Amino acid sequence: MNTKIDELSKEFDAGLAAIRLAVGKLGAARRPWDGESSFDLVDQGDRMVRFYENWLLDDEQKQMLSVHPEDKFILHASSYLCDIGQTDGQRLPLLANDFKDDRSRAFYNRSLSTRSCELIRDNWQDLGVPERAFAGIITQVCLQATDGGNLTPAESMTTVTNDAAVNVTLLAACLQLCRAIDLKSPATILQIFSCMPKDNRISPGKLEAHFRVADAGAHPSLSGTIRLRIQCTHPEVHRALKHHERFVQQLLEKLNQRERPRFLYSDVLYEIEPDGYTPIDLKFTIDSSAGLQLFMGNRLYSDKRVFLRELIQNAVDACNYRKLGEPSYSPAIALEFNDDVSTIKVRDNGIGMTRQWIEKYFLAIGISFYQSNEIRNVTKDPRIDFGFISQFGIGFLSSFQVADKIIIKTRKASSPGLMITINGLRDYFDVKVLEEDCPIGTEVTLHLRKSQTTYFRSMEYTGYLKTNIRFLKIPVELTDGGGNMTTIGLEQLAYDKNTSAGTVFVAPLKFKESEGYVRLGAKNHGPNIFALESTDGGVSVFQDGIFVTQLNSLLPEGAKQYVVTRINLVGRDKCELSMDRNRIFWKPDQLQNIKRLIRHGLVDVANQLMSAVRVQEEVSVNTLNSIVNHLAIFFDFSDVDDVMYNQLAEPIRKVVEKRFRDFVRINFAHTLKKSGIAEADGYSEARQQQVL
Repeated sequence: MNTKIDELSKEFDAGLAAIRLAVGKLGAARRPWDGESSFDLVDQGDRMVRFYENWLLDDEQKQMLSVHPEDKFILHASSYLCDIGQTDGQRLPLLANDFKDDRSRAFYNRSLSTRSCELIRDNWQDLGVPERAFAGIITQVCLQATDGGNLTPAESMTTVTNDAAVNVTLLAACLQLCRAIDLKSPATILQIFSCMPKDNRISPGKLEAHFRVADAGAHPSLSGTIRLRIQCTHPEVHRALKHHERFVQQLLEKLNQRERPRFLYSDVLYEIEPDGYTPIDLKFTIDSSAGLQLFMGNRLYSDKRVFLRELIQNAVDACNYRKLGEPSYSPAIALEFNDDVSTIKVRDNGIGMTRQWIEKYFLAIGISFYQSNEIRNVTKDPRIDFGFISQFGIGFLSSFQVADKIIIKTRKASSPGLMITINGLRDYFDVKVLEEDCPIGTEVTLHLRKSQTTYFRSMEYTGYLKTNIRFLKIPVELTDGGGNMTTIGLEQLAYDKNTSAGTVFVAPLKFKESEGYVRLGAKNHGPNIFALESTDGGVSVFQDGIFVTQLNSLLPEGAKQYVVTRINLVGRDKCELSMDRNRIFWKPDQLQNIKRLIRHGLVDVANQLMSAVRVQEEVSVNTLNSIVNHLAIFFDFSDVDDVMYNQLAEPIRKVVEKRFRDFVRINFAHTLKKSGIAEADGYSEARQQQVL
């Protein structure tokens, strides 16, 4: 057997050899569809071990398993023991012909896995398992892989020996994926059988004879693709195999969403060679050229300068990730334009990338490392996902709006530096190992197309960045084409009241994690305020310090003409964004909470203004009434709760109450005349009930 079993410790090597020997001595494993023909469990286990060692597991996953030899031993042992329930001569509850739906097949899988695990638990010594504790973990891995159920957090990391935590879910995911692509396995043949139309099914025994797997492994030319080359002699079997391909694709996607580290592969392809028939395989496909044009930004982004924002937020994520493992680390990001603005360079000292990360994330359009479960390898804190900006894994492609060549230099600690040259999205990348010492982090150099250099010489990119990234927690050192340096970022989300002392009123919004404020201005003549100041600012929404959009809909109608608000959403307050990051998709509770916080802020600034007016000696009654009436428009009686109402300055509160009384009198006149009591539906606040 051509595997790397010898890498295990001698103890586990001997234990695995004992398991293979014990399984080989068991009674013949019976195929479930006839109970008579047999298959070799050792041969099946050898195939799965070859899958693990030769191509399925990447370096990152192997490194994770090599930390504790127990992990690799349990994975290999489970490969040989997972189907021993078919060796004891007992008929399992369902035969292949009994399958009528997915429920029946699931019941069969549970029966098989339960029987196998019973044999492992009851006969672990006879099966060559060195300790009872190992037998218990092997049964967990087999149950998870064959039944597909989810383990509890306590079960997913289980201590076996020497206080070593075994990652049960990762081992089970490896086993589950191997079983799915092992088309010689009886369990997989039954899965293919279930993919055939019920009125025209070929029996599993005959189905098996209609196809042969010539090769299984990584696709030689399509990165991130598992390829199975299959020879087939029957059109219905061909169709069932393509349905099974889709099943394995869905399984791979599910495992990649759940497990960490994720698998190197994101696609599954069955290359089927027909013999004696002409297949017709039809399904939806995506035009890669049109898709890349969309992600490159030609139609997705309205401003070509958006690539600056996208590159910087990638740099911020890389720095934040490195900070998790190195608390004393000081992040740095630099953006530099050369003298003729023909190249643009973005440099960060963040985590950097290895070749493995480049293949798994950078080249996989639509997959963001920072939104994957793999990020949690660094910390077990479930809130880690809220610390990163990237959501879709497509922002880098916006650089191709302006560049015809991009060079990336990157290095992760304890790994060699790499230089990636990209001359076009439709061509292969040139990847070289950097011989000289390369600083940890990533440097992206864009070589602009000649048609774009004139545009960039004249554009106001400094102003664009100051608008879009002003509240970043990591400063960006910008060097323009003239060599002038500017620091952008680290601004505080607060309004400087000293610029217009006495006529500007600001209230912070009381978020738990985010920050924001409401600003209300007033006009003054000499020392006296006589009116509200009109403005056109609306609500500027930032997320993670990067500008998203400006909205008026978060403000009450009466306040839109006079109030400016800024919000920077972070942590659990963050919202889902559109792919171009210029639109927000609110959850109902998020939207209502932000509106409520803004209304409470309006109460605060309105009261500040009223206090300032009241201390004035020469304010006329008409002026005071005008200001009160304008402020009262901020507070619609249907949106103001009792807490806000009781906090409002008394003159404003009286106007709000009078408007509600007038509304009730006009709209419930018929009810009031008939019973003297207005309908109370929708008015649950105590002060509303009192008026009603």
